[in-house]
Amino acid sequence: MQGLEKANRRVVDFPQGKNTDVIGFSCNQQLNRGKCRRVLIEGGEMASTHKGLRAKQRENVKHAYNARGHQNNNLWLIYSVKTNRDWILPSDRQLVHWLHYLETNKDVRTFDLAPEAVVGNDGHKERVTEIDALVTCTDGTIEWHEVKADPADSTSQITAQRDAASRAGHIHRLFTDKELKPHVKTAMRWFKAICFAAAIRNHECNPARLALLAYVNWKRRGFINDILADLNSHEPPIIYGVLVRLTIEGLIDLDLTVTSFGPRTPWAVAARGS
Repeated sequence: MQGLEKANRRVVDFPQGKNTDVIGFSCNQQLNRGKCRRVLIEGGEMASTHKGLRAKQRENVKHAYNARGHQNNNLWLIYSVKTNRDWILPSDRQLVHWLHYLETNKDVRTFDLAPEAVVGNDGHKERVTEIDALVTCTDGTIEWHEVKADPADSTSQITAQRDAASRAGHIHRLFTDKELKPHVKTAMRWFKAICFAAAIRNHECNPARLALLAYVNWKRRGFINDILADLNSHEPPIIYGVLVRLTIEGLIDLDLTVTSFGPRTPWAVAARGS
């Protein structure tokens, strides 16, 4: 597993700065245990030979890096299974928000991490503001998500966003360190798991998918090492990747609250997927 994770992510060093974005500690230190501040770029095709895609991604990262202004937050280029595309996240907080509240949240059908700007009243005047995520829930509800370190940050912006959301008939949700910090450890475990799904992006892997669906509906629950043993005609990295896909689709539940993603990870058929 470690080899596959390394094959599907690149670490790019950026200068150290005073305004580094941290949620009590660095998310990338959870992954690398390194002393320097880094950007972890994860995605199956980043390691491929598709020069056109790689050049475009480099330009997107460069643009996002320059757009940070005086802040020195981490940039994360991630692959989303749920939306089947790459996104750039400008901070550790937004990485944890994406992993816990969007990508692995079965109540979320899809999301847009680069929505168009909205116009709202901040109590004094109309102003243009950008939300961090436009979210469509499985019940059809539309949510506007904003990620901040503290509720007191950018009160004018938040007031304008809530006004605009109210006009549109949508729900505005604010996520601060209070909501994010309890989920950092589990989110980082999910980040590693999603590397396997990123490695098989653009590949349907139908034989492994059909075999997995039949197996989990027969066994109902167990550990991943049992799946690897019983479906040994399929390569383990493919099983891992398809298993993550099925989990994000809401068909399987993976328990990453105790241990990292691997052979000893417990799984069960999701209630809605049975």
